[in-house]
Amino acid sequence: MKNINKELKKDRKEILKYIIETYVETSYPISSEHLVTKYNLKMSSAKVRYIMNELEQLGLLKKTHVSSGRVPSSKGYSFYAKFIATHDTDTLKNEMKDIFYKRWNNIDITLDEAAKQISDIAGVTLITSISNDEESLKHIQLVPLDDNKATIILVTSYGQVFSKTITLEKELINSEDLKVAVRVFKERLVGVPIIHLAENAYGLMPLLSKGIKNYETILQNFIQNVFNFEMVEENKVYGEDKIILASKIKREDIITILKLIKNNSIWSMIEKEFEDEDETIKIAIHNNNSAFISKKINSKKIKEISVVGASNMDYNKSFAAIQALEDLIKEQKDQ
Repeated sequence: MKNINKELKKDRKEILKYIIETYVETSYPISSEHLVTKYNLKMSSAKVRYIMNELEQLGLLKKTHVSSGRVPSSKGYSFYAKFIATHDTDTLKNEMKDIFYKRWNNIDITLDEAAKQISDIAGVTLITSISNDEESLKHIQLVPLDDNKATIILVTSYGQVFSKTITLEKELINSEDLKVAVRVFKERLVGVPIIHLAENAYGLMPLLSKGIKNYETILQNFIQNVFNFEMVEENKVYGEDKIILASKIKREDIITILKLIKNNSIWSMIEKEFEDEDETIKIAIHNNNSAFISKKINSKKIKEISVVGASNMDYNKSFAAIQALEDLIKEQKDQ
């Protein structure tokens, strides 16, 4: 597609832009006469028809009927999204003054709240892909409950708090030994990724053995019941109603799309389907009239931001929504 971008003249790109943006606005096939009138083009209707025919030959447009105007093809949407649509966020930012005002004035607003508002303003379904692979232990605390039970409180670098209860066998574990163990864990495990706590705790066995009688019992208890974290990758979907209400996508396809965006990396899905160049944003337009845009971002928790919609969605707003949310994530990181 990069070759087409190099070869396609400026006036051809301009006509394609007008056709797609008008079709997104109206959902009706676009005629040459309509383009000349709407955009006050300084070329004849016949010239516009000739250009539209060229774009059709390239697979960027298609006819829905012999006598009708043209509509964008999946290839046309993809070309537009990659090479024509603007990624400017200023317009969207103006519409989101409230979000950014709160940010600038240090009024707390969560990224979840911001993502919901961005989704509503842009009119798109937003997806963030989250991973705990870089989430680390920040604090560990022992809270005795009674002679037989204690609660271990873990605080992570993502601000999450986990409360885990362990059972004490009096004949094997005493409260003083437990305090010593927690003190060692606090000294040696803070800063360790939570998914690696178990293996790192196991490596502390020689150190624990010096000051704790039944160190193996305590260690196994912690490994099995406290440090038992696993790798988690999940998607958060904002504005799910936008894709559900997309009239161009069949109901059965929407069900499939919802399952996909809730359980899979959009970036990886696009990467598997298309041989892509080195791109920071990946785009896929499918034959079922669905469109996916995904961007990898440099954040510890959120790994990618994606948009899903109908192929005739507003791509300018979609790119702006991704960029606006990425800006907020970066801003939070810098604070």
